[in-house]
Amino acid sequence: MKVFDLHSDLFTDLAFRRSKGERNVFDRIHYPKLKKGLVDAVVCVFWVEPAFRDNPYGRFRMLRESVLDDLRTAQHVNLCTTTKDFVDAQKVGKINVLLGLEGLTFMEHWGEASIQGNVESAFHELHEGGVRHAIYAWNENNFLASGTGAYNERIHTGLTQYGRQATKLANDYRWLLDASHLDEPSFWNLYEASERPIIASHSNARALCDHERNLTDEQIKAIASKGGIIGLNAHYAFIDKVNPTVDTFIDHAVYMADLVGPEHVAFGFDFLDFLDGHQLGSDVEEGTTVGLECVEKVPELLVKMERRGFSRKEVERISYTNAFDFISKQMKG
Repeated sequence: MKVFDLHSDLFTDLAFRRSKGERNVFDRIHYPKLKKGLVDAVVCVFWVEPAFRDNPYGRFRMLRESVLDDLRTAQHVNLCTTTKDFVDAQKVGKINVLLGLEGLTFMEHWGEASIQGNVESAFHELHEGGVRHAIYAWNENNFLASGTGAYNERIHTGLTQYGRQATKLANDYRWLLDASHLDEPSFWNLYEASERPIIASHSNARALCDHERNLTDEQIKAIASKGGIIGLNAHYAFIDKVNPTVDTFIDHAVYMADLVGPEHVAFGFDFLDFLDGHQLGSDVEEGTTVGLECVEKVPELLVKMERRGFSRKEVERISYTNAFDFISKQMKG
């Protein structure tokens, strides 16, 4: 059994540790845990933390440089732009890593003469640099879209003209367009504007946990109707307001599989245990998902899913094949 994780913030940990003088961070800190968690492939995102909101472009540049420096010397990373680049992680001792973006506010300040020029230039440069995934906003309203949990709360207007431009570019470049963190107006605008299927890399079912970061039944069905996939999120706040456990996490898997079929369900764990102690600039409520606190607990999760009634083939699809197959179709160079 192997795992495809559609969402990880481990790059944030890499950047903070390297800023303190540490080196070989991926190999030393993250690879052993990912290996124990049976992770074969993971979408890792560049995310500008709230602490750097006053200079998103500068922070993004620093993040990318720091992270890529670490990955270039890593013995256990296989950077990929399509699934054709994948290796068998368990056999060769490497994790297949796809580069993604969580929040594109930094693009507005790319340095061109116009915002349109900034978006075009940024997409081109980032694509050439191996990026293949984007979430437009993270807990914010920016020049592209309106997001959930926005710190700069105002009327949520959905995608802007630049958001629609970005969608056209993302489709042309065959990037993965990710609706996690988008509010409902932006979600539906993206769903309608994109010529390609969209994903929600790390979102659960709102019917089971009424949180704005989770998806309504209508949104889940919409993603599935175009052949998209949804990655289940292990963060406690999106699982159950009273009893977030590995079992209530599985409840979301059961619910979505019953609603749209297991072929549209995947994993986007969003583990945050490695961010403890870093100054992110946002208040994070303390909590945990009992039995699914970190990636090392994933093998136990897979066993529990079979005990809950998923067949082994269904567990294999949810844990890996659905994401692999979807990305194989969408990202062709």
